[in-house]
Amino acid sequence: MLCVQTLTRFRREMLSPRGHLTVSAICGVTFLCVVAICFGERQASGEGLLDPLRPHYVVRLSLNEFSILNATEVDGLRKYGGTADFQVHMALEGTILAGTITTDNPRQLEVWSIYLGEKAVSLMREINLQNIDPTGRIAIQAITSLSQKLEFAQKNPVWTKVKVAGTITPQGTNWVIQTADGTLAVVGTNRSAVSGWAGRRVVADGFVKTPGQFEPTRLIEQRTNTVELFVMSFCPFGQRAETKLLGFLKSTNFVAAPKLEIHYLFYKQQKDGMDVYTSLHGEDEVTENLVQMILRDNFSTQFEPYLRLRASSGDVPWQKLLAQMGWTNPAIDGLEATIASQRDRLIQTEYDYVVGQYGITDGSPSYVWEGQRVMDLTKLERFKALKDFTGEACNK
Repeated sequence: MLCVQTLTRFRREMLSPRGHLTVSAICGVTFLCVVAICFGERQASGEGLLDPLRPHYVVRLSLNEFSILNATEVDGLRKYGGTADFQVHMALEGTILAGTITTDNPRQLEVWSIYLGEKAVSLMREINLQNIDPTGRIAIQAITSLSQKLEFAQKNPVWTKVKVAGTITPQGTNWVIQTADGTLAVVGTNRSAVSGWAGRRVVADGFVKTPGQFEPTRLIEQRTNTVELFVMSFCPFGQRAETKLLGFLKSTNFVAAPKLEIHYLFYKQQKDGMDVYTSLHGEDEVTENLVQMILRDNFSTQFEPYLRLRASSGDVPWQKLLAQMGWTNPAIDGLEATIASQRDRLIQTEYDYVVGQYGITDGSPSYVWEGQRVMDLTKLERFKALKDFTGEACNK
């Protein structure tokens, strides 16, 4: 980043409805360099998988602490020159304005600590230690807590989580993940847990802090040649994705056609201290999800014909659709009884898989290919020929 003696770029964005203030700037000697952004999850694109990403350092501040840090940085820049490069995200939390400062440069924290020490000495000269007024007491408390937070941030860097896919294999007394980019030695407190995955392909979340070493936090099976579709049963975009994918997989000449699995989204809420499950389109959609789940799990040959019929039938009751498919009244009554008796267990099992395995809580349709979330299936080689596949989705 090029900084000059005067402010060369400044951009102020409006206060969002959620109360987040975003401001960006580049500065030099006489200005505090503040880059305020909503700091989200960083991506590993453009860097080698086996190479570590730089950690970042996060300091959560009260308004008083931020004011002290701001004044300290301005004084330091004016006195010593140089630049400051960090990000600050400020937001209203109830009625309290709080901020989170993030930097990728550990030296920045060291410099702040030095500046803060000078600020504390200067403050002590200005106040009467025998009779500290409320303002002075607040300033001392803010300096003390800020110093502690800077020290904590230095000792606890935040690493960017990465996702790797490969096969777990032994190497002497250790374990490695053999990826397409090379071999990663498994390290960390979860190292012994990977032994149960020996010889299997996995998708793993974790950290690369040292070149060639991977510290896993979570492993799931890599489901080879499998696309998983996550929908709400009454969502028109989900229904369109179902029929498009079903038609595509049947009409395309694959040496080995990808397997399609369909799962259902529920929202978990708290009511009277208990977990309850809902769906975007109401209780009727909860029931429809359950109907389709039971067909998927227990009447697999009926599942695809029912999906196609549902997609073309609007809000026709599910009982009538099954009757059109040749189901007898006793069979329909039996499915209804299963929904009534197993509703909670079925929903809980589905929710645990969708959210627990992949962290998908909303968005119909959503996609997973071979154990990894994908935003656009058509970007994958297997699905490039998929036409008229929009990115629209139902969201809460």
